[in-house]
Amino acid sequence: MSGRLGTSIKIGLGFVVSAICLWLAIRNAPISELSAAATQVNWAWVAVAGLTVAISLWARGCRWKVLLGGRGTSMEYFWAQSIGSLLTNVFPLRAGEAGRVVIVSRQVGIPLVQVGASLVLERAVDLAVILTLMTVLLLVMDVPWQVTATGLALGAAMAVAWIGVVVLLIFGGRLTGLVESIADRLPGRFQQLALDSWSHLLVALDPLRDVRVVGQIVLWSVLIWAMGVGGFWAAIEAVVPGAGPIEPAFALVAVALGVALPSSPGFIGVFHLIGQQALAAPFPERYNDTQAVLIAILNHAAYYLTSTLLGVIGLARLGISLGAVRHAAPTAEAEAAPTRP
Repeated sequence: MSGRLGTSIKIGLGFVVSAICLWLAIRNAPISELSAAATQVNWAWVAVAGLTVAISLWARGCRWKVLLGGRGTSMEYFWAQSIGSLLTNVFPLRAGEAGRVVIVSRQVGIPLVQVGASLVLERAVDLAVILTLMTVLLLVMDVPWQVTATGLALGAAMAVAWIGVVVLLIFGGRLTGLVESIADRLPGRFQQLALDSWSHLLVALDPLRDVRVVGQIVLWSVLIWAMGVGGFWAAIEAVVPGAGPIEPAFALVAVALGVALPSSPGFIGVFHLIGQQALAAPFPERYNDTQAVLIAILNHAAYYLTSTLLGVIGLARLGISLGAVRHAAPTAEAEAAPTRP
């Protein structure tokens, strides 16, 4: 009962946050101005933004395959990514993360805990890319101090985390004995949990021992985030042509960090407010609030519609229902839980 209450509170909080953010995004964008600006949209660029979403999902699938030792086909991972995006777009609490774990585990035949462990590494790689991009942006533009402070704090935390990764890669096997001795001092039911968590962590990091694998992960990550920047750039071109690379890159970084906030399915509201302010606040000479929120709306729509459509196609190809994946997701989440730091 308490678990259901906690889940309900989280879902309710997400909808409240989304509603507040959406109101803040449109309060300074009169409907008349927004409608007038929408009539001038170059929809060909919106289609380009949708294409970048499809390429990004495919690249994410290819990178995920690398993280799991090359098992399965790239298309299996692509459809799993697409279905995961569909679930996140439709259901609360980022249901797509657990959903795509279920799909890959069943289609490729990899244990749930191992697939879950790969997501930990995937998130760490994405955060490293985001912070690297933010560091570059901090050197070439003036950004709000809140963003700078957040970036520096996250950068310091990420540096510590990657130092820990290097230490584990070098000394992980030697530290197993120490972990076992510590686990022996824990209460009975926590001993196995500690040992399982340790072993899954080492499994998740194992791909990083191969330089060629690391190179592939880096290349796929560059393509993924280049498509993200390209999608924002295309949305900008649809409304206010002539953007340079800095504007869409900064908007992408801000949104990528901002969607960590609780929100309704599909990050509605949070995406729009942060996307708007990431353009209107640092670049007031190019974007007013109306133009900036329209760009955010178009970029979000391109992502939402493209990923949802691909997710539906993926479900049809696999011959499974949305409800079946959704109901299996909590089980996957529970079984993969020991992999989370």
